[in-house]
Amino acid sequence: MANTPLSIPEKSALLALLMIGRTASNTEIRDLYGFTIEKRVRESLVERKLIEAEQSKAHKNAWVHDLTEPGWKRCREQFADAPPPGVQRKDRLLYGLAQWVDTVFAKTGWELADVYAETEPEREPKPESTVDERIITAYHDLVTDSGAWVGLAELRRALPDVAVPEFDAALHRIAELPSVFFTPEMNQKLLTEADRRAAVRLGGEEKHLLSIKAS
Repeated sequence: MANTPLSIPEKSALLALLMIGRTASNTEIRDLYGFTIEKRVRESLVERKLIEAEQSKAHKNAWVHDLTEPGWKRCREQFADAPPPGVQRKDRLLYGLAQWVDTVFAKTGWELADVYAETEPEREPKPESTVDERIITAYHDLVTDSGAWVGLAELRRALPDVAVPEFDAALHRIAELPSVFFTPEMNQKLLTEADRRAAVRLGGEEKHLLSIKAS
């Protein structure tokens, strides 16, 4: 019984469960693929130990089905099946596609387990940029030439969500970097009220401009 050829309804049932990749009810199978696993098909596949099936209270006593280990194996094997005699023309393409998938698996060495991994590998969360990094990035977005001077007022406007104390603390930290330079505006008449409010006190004087040299 286990080695007898599968009928097209039996093959269809196995492939539907394969593509869903988990326990599935007849309602789900019908909604996705337009058919249900009928009683005679279900009983045959259960007898061959290719699927498990039960009536589920969670699905209002509808039948739910799941592939067994031999069922997964049979799904993989049937990719290579030739169309049976008398198969309808519309089904020949499906058999051809399955045989093509079999060829791809054979050439690549893939197994179904490679395609249906139980869990995806956890991705490490991308660390959020620090304020220091955001200031440096904002500087480079504002200049066309490396090392050009940028007003701190303009730089603060580029990062409106950063509070002043946090911004100032970050400016003090990046001031320690060898590629970072601060300077006061020499012509005080050019300073606006915004420029004066944006200044940071470093080395005993108010600095209004920032330059970052290429490292």
